[in-house]
Amino acid sequence: MRVLGDRDLPDDDVIADHVALPAKRPGGRGLVRLNMISSADGGTAIDGVSGSLGNRNDHAVFAALRARADAVLVGLATVVPEHYRPPPEPGLQIYVVSHEPDVSGNPELFESGRATLVLPEDAPPAPSGVPELRAGTGGMVDLGVVVAGFLGKVVMLEGGPRLAGTMIALGLVDEFFHTIAPMAIAGESARVAHGEPADAAPWELLHGFCDDAGYLFLRYARA
Repeated sequence: MRVLGDRDLPDDDVIADHVALPAKRPGGRGLVRLNMISSADGGTAIDGVSGSLGNRNDHAVFAALRARADAVLVGLATVVPEHYRPPPEPGLQIYVVSHEPDVSGNPELFESGRATLVLPEDAPPAPSGVPELRAGTGGMVDLGVVVAGFLGKVVMLEGGPRLAGTMIALGLVDEFFHTIAPMAIAGESARVAHGEPADAAPWELLHGFCDDAGYLFLRYARA
């Protein structure tokens, strides 16, 4: 792995290698790339948010991944505490998974028209003017149907842990970008992927580097 200085952002070649789009895409659905950060002891949040775990290099990788994405998929339970804002990337739409159409926790994002609320078919209607996508019944979003609708597109999955765990368990995650921060935070923070157990089949490590602050950047692909 290549060691980079933390005073400067990683050079373009390292970032490009780390986030380069794969030549092979999944058939019948979009390419899903999960990006998450955790502490060295596995925690994903400090005081309920992940932002304080990252550094400049983590932010640079995040930005590079978003620049290559056609859509962002994220849970409402992440959008609210992380204070998501309309994406600066032109044309990028954020798809927010929820079981109910309550957007009061982040009205600015939804009023912008740059966020689509992803709801079960039997959920109440979204507020006026908020784009919505329907899939699934019984109060549950059918994530397989949602991802199939992204056929040929690149989807950046940004969590949180519950959504990430569900997507992994369903076999819907193709690549996993994992930043490990050099911190031990203990507490009761959820793991990167939380929920029902998934198939324990191995993943392939495609790329990795660390910086001199001790942050480790890993890229895995489903084998």
